[in-house]
Amino acid sequence: MKMQAAIVGLLLFGAAGLAHANTAAVWAEGQGGFDAPSLAGNPAVPALGLRLGARVLVFEGYVDHTGFGDGSAVTRGGFGSGDTRLVLRAGAGVLDEEGGAVTGHVAGTPDRRGVVGRIGGAVETKLSSDFLLGLGLDGETFSLPAAGLVAPGGSGSVIGSDVFANLHLTFELGV
Repeated sequence: MKMQAAIVGLLLFGAAGLAHANTAAVWAEGQGGFDAPSLAGNPAVPALGLRLGARVLVFEGYVDHTGFGDGSAVTRGGFGSGDTRLVLRAGAGVLDEEGGAVTGHVAGTPDRRGVVGRIGGAVETKLSSDFLLGLGLDGETFSLPAAGLVAPGGSGSVIGSDVFANLHLTFELGV
């Protein structure tokens, strides 16, 4: 009887070591993709980015920076719902545009900052206990100050939206 209890105890102890239900985690993610043709009708541009975030229970906050091949870039930050391994994200935050990254990659576009709402999802699979590979799709709508002069009666902001498909590798440490 003592031997059976010891075996059951070892099995439970071993199984508990395999569980990975994190209450809190910090993560870093590299991503790559292509920007969809822009408002100005320019061709698709390759994009590489980095996202850093933290998760507590089902809530997460993150900052991501994506650079495009033509020297433009966009930085986003947000707070929203977290993930299981079917990742669902929704949030609002700040968008920092450099070189017209989300409004057309037009030379001479000034850097500007505005608000963004984002929703997306991804499917992630574990490569190991700390690495996940995922495929995602995020959509956002944003409002940025208009570049240059505003025509009389015109709006002082540029309102737009974009979609970003990505293949990403996530490194995650949790407690």
